[in-house]
Amino acid sequence: MSEGLEKSVDKGTRQGMILALISERELGTQQGVVEALAGEGVEVGQATVSRDLAELGVLKVGSRYLALPHDPGSAGIEVLPSFIVGLTAAQNQVVVQTRDGTAGAVSSVLDRVRGIPLIGTIAGQDTVLVITPDKACAEEVANLISDVCRAKTRPAGNAE
Repeated sequence: MSEGLEKSVDKGTRQGMILALISERELGTQQGVVEALAGEGVEVGQATVSRDLAELGVLKVGSRYLALPHDPGSAGIEVLPSFIVGLTAAQNQVVVQTRDGTAGAVSSVLDRVRGIPLIGTIAGQDTVLVITPDKACAEEVANLISDVCRAKTRPAGNAE
């Protein structure tokens, strides 16, 4: 959309746009999200973005936002530090070692996170194979998982 054309959108549409923008771009500040929305013609304040990020359950991981769609009864990204015991990036793949019996949950969480460049995952009993488009993406995914496991996460709606 060309800049300068402001459009009014409802909360659901705005939050959907935020999830899409987080998935497509490396956004890591509320102001960055405000500016990205403005680039799409949607003018909102930082307080509104802060509330939206909190409602969406977006996490700040390292220097960027990640979103995990809410599926009642499903594990969330917060389980990763408890389940993952090691990981290795190799070419366009990441091999994730997990506690026995938890690979399926880890795979499910990784498949649902928006904002990480992966094609898909394959889970065994204690290993998850993450397939990414290329070597750089594999390294990015490994770093993001590592950041989550080192507890470098916080709800995105908190003060920055």
